[in-house]
Amino acid sequence: MKLYDSPLSPFARKCKIIIEAKDLDVEVVAAEKDGANGYAAGPNPLGKVPCLDRGECDVPLFDSPLICEYLDSLKDPWLAKEGEDRWKAYRMHRIGDGLAEAVYNRRYEVVRDQKLHWPDIIERHDTAIRTVVSYLDDIIKYVPTNWSFGSVAVVCALDYTDFRADHIGWRELAPNVSEWHKAFKVLPEYQSTFAYDVN
Repeated sequence: MKLYDSPLSPFARKCKIIIEAKDLDVEVVAAEKDGANGYAAGPNPLGKVPCLDRGECDVPLFDSPLICEYLDSLKDPWLAKEGEDRWKAYRMHRIGDGLAEAVYNRRYEVVRDQKLHWPDIIERHDTAIRTVVSYLDDIIKYVPTNWSFGSVAVVCALDYTDFRADHIGWRELAPNVSEWHKAFKVLPEYQSTFAYDVN
């Protein structure tokens, strides 16, 4: 199998952490960009990463939660097959992805020519980032302090927030999350997949 990757993508990073944590036989390859528009060449018709080419199976998987669930299912699953624990984990995974999406969308608004900036939508994304981080601070005691289907998305989103939206200062907004996050920074899967130039 091959995972098409971009090192800075928090969505691809989730998949790589699962691959490493479970020691799965998946080759990680950089997706080639098709020109300046950032369209990623490969088996995903949406032109995005991550994308999982499953080799002999001619049905590639795209959309990171789907890929994460598939990879997780291959060995010692973190995600419960049914019941409330499954929905809680998926909810937490979605919170992490929602944070990363807000950061991503803000980034693409502010890198455009300043004459094209839309202050209201920039503030909308900033508000979403702050709100999610504050919400996480209220519920972080319910999130596992080791890798899980929920925690992997939250950790990747927080690091992406540092990289692309450091003006938010999420650690000051969410001291409980900040303490929780520290437990992951020493893990080998965290360190080997961390690709951001931040302090």
